Amino acid sequence: MRQIAIGIDIGGTRTKIGIVDLAEGVVVEMMLTPTEKNDADLFINNIYGQYCSLAENAGISKDSIAGIGIGAPGFVYDDGSVDSTFGFLPFMDRHYPLKREIEVKFGLPCRVDNDARIVALGESVYGRGKGYDRVLVLTLGTGLGIGLIVKGKFESGLPYAHLGGHITVASGDVKCYCGRYGCLEALVSATAIVEAARQSGLFMKNPGIAATAEAVFTSSKAGNRIAGEIVSDFLRHLSTGISNYISLFAPDIIIIGGGVSRELDPYLRNIRQLVYLPPYSTYKFEIELSQLDELSGILGSAALFIQ
Repeated sequence: MRQIAIGIDIGGTRTKIGIVDLAEGVVVEMMLTPTEKNDADLFINNIYGQYCSLAENAGISKDSIAGIGIGAPGFVYDDGSVDSTFGFLPFMDRHYPLKREIEVKFGLPCRVDNDARIVALGESVYGRGKGYDRVLVLTLGTGLGIGLIVKGKFESGLPYAHLGGHITVASGDVKCYCGRYGCLEALVSATAIVEAARQSGLFMKNPGIAATAEAVFTSSKAGNRIAGEIVSDFLRHLSTGISNYISLFAPDIIIIGGGVSRELDPYLRNIRQLVYLPPYSTYKFEIELSQLDELSGILGSAALFIQ
């Protein structure tokens, strides 16, 4: 009999839900839907409807499901409540009882943790971090998520380091949504890349370029000077962030995931060759791109039931 769990990855734009075979690390069925940000009841009902459709399609009954794992933006307490999403999900901004609401609606056990830590867990258990003791994952998407897994477990019981994207790596006038200036998150996320392109006049001077991070990278590769400068700045800031995280966490492997990571393969060699300060003389580490991509959050959420 397969070990089955439901994995839910709540994003600021989209929510991903999937049925996961825990032993095989396979997403049996999955669904993407826009994230409901303002109405808590509608949010729960939407997820429940998706779960029912997936279970029916996969022919899986409730009594065969170990539980529902969820990765949520913000700080997640021991009781599965969530707050401090910085306005990404307003109804979760202050101690929203997500675990309790899910268990009442679904009639199944629920476990909740911070979304970036969940992605790191997925990469450690099922992805490129498998077999490494200290796995650090940077998720470059709408924002920047950071998660550290040590020997297959979260480095602490609660996600105290989930705001690790707000280390200051630059001076200047780039303001982060947190209210501070020069945060790594405000310089390397997809949102940051698009904003840098807008501020530099890339879209105004080149109306054919879509306002996406992918389009900025494509334009850079095609020789657009402005786009090239934006990508160069992005790589410089990302490398500074990686250097700081090496000093703080001494990871054995750093995995870069999220939508922006799909554009980084041509630049990975240069990122690896930069000089990083080792925390001890024999220290070695690797930098890799995620192979799980969209599935890491779903797999990591479900993997809460093998923790």
